[in-house]
Amino acid sequence: MNSGVKTLVFVIGGPYGFSETVYKKAQGKVSLSLMTFSHQMVRLFFIEQLYRGFTILRNEPYHHQ
Repeated sequence: MNSGVKTLVFVIGGPYGFSETVYKKAQGKVSLSLMTFSHQMVRLFFIEQLYRGFTILRNEPYHHQ
């Protein structure tokens, strides 16, 4: 948010990752796990992590009190 990037694209790879061309073009890489998950599960995990990150940035408590 502070870097001025206006477009951010996240791509979910298959069980064997991406081709070397995709890795070379990417500016960053995030690994959620060494395990293989379905695309539906990865979407859920990813959205949950984004939500947690934004709550931390807003100084909201991690657990309900």
